[in-house]
Amino acid sequence: MSGTFALGVNSAAHANTATTVQPTVNFEDALSAYNGGDAVTALSHAKVAARNGSAEAAVMAGYILRKGETGIINLNEAKSWYMQAANQNHPDALVALGEMAIKNEAGLTQSDAVAYLTRASDMGRTDAMRALSDLYRTGQGTVPSAKKSENLLKKASQSFDRDATKRLGDRHIDSDPKQALKYYEQAADAGHIEAAYIAGVMYAENFEIRPNSAKSAALLKQAAEGGHAAAQADYGLLVYQGYGAARSEAEAAKWFEKSAKGGDKEGQFLYSFTLAKGEGVQQNFEDAYYWLLKSDKSGNDEYDKDRAELKKRLEANVDANILSRARARAN
Repeated sequence: MSGTFALGVNSAAHANTATTVQPTVNFEDALSAYNGGDAVTALSHAKVAARNGSAEAAVMAGYILRKGETGIINLNEAKSWYMQAANQNHPDALVALGEMAIKNEAGLTQSDAVAYLTRASDMGRTDAMRALSDLYRTGQGTVPSAKKSENLLKKASQSFDRDATKRLGDRHIDSDPKQALKYYEQAADAGHIEAAYIAGVMYAENFEIRPNSAKSAALLKQAAEGGHAAAQADYGLLVYQGYGAARSEAEAAKWFEKSAKGGDKEGQFLYSFTLAKGEGVQQNFEDAYYWLLKSDKSGNDEYDKDRAELKKRLEANVDANILSRARARAN
């Protein structure tokens, strides 16, 4: 794709048949400016390239204006550029217009969202399938249809969209836990961390699923290694108990620490517990009390009872200055 535009020239220049022409500006120029952190130049180049027919450039212009990356959000102009690209059947533009329409931005309606997302879905965009599935489930912009909603998720799942596969698990968790588990495991196999965590919990607890310590440990470890703070706490507990994994207080303490620093309340309590007892980690009453204060109440009666008991013991047996330092850190 190419395009040029002439700068103003005087009559003498015309007489001499000399002209000054700005070098061609194309999508690659806009992309280079954008990747270099210059959104203003990127937008300027994108508009020129879009006027010369580049759908990619029109999408970029729409994106920069929609996100306000030059400092100003302009949804109406963003819609205009997106529509130019959509007229060339650019799937990114169709999805963007669908997202804007769901929020009723720039005068677009939820019925428009259904139309744009259907076009993108028909082109194989699995993110459009997921969004369209939600619209059919809730009846936004269309007649509600549970069947169409689920079929769209299945279509996306068959196209290796792990988020869609996980959502299928969510749809069946209450009505058919065994079917839900199959979807969660499929999503976990594709690398979905949350799905791995849920499947791991299902194999450990009574969800109409036969307990399987090895599978529970493997799935929770996958989620834990993926940075899931709650999974780190749960997997650490399995390691501490030797349930489906080799028992190791030191290894458990490492996972509790990761979970605690990741913000999980259970992980913070468990790390506090190990620090107080010195199991798998050097005993440290200040850190133990600090993490106990960070953990706070959870609403889980058993957890809160254990937490209260540990708090009582620390406050009764640890030097007040140590506890005071921990409180200062926690605050």
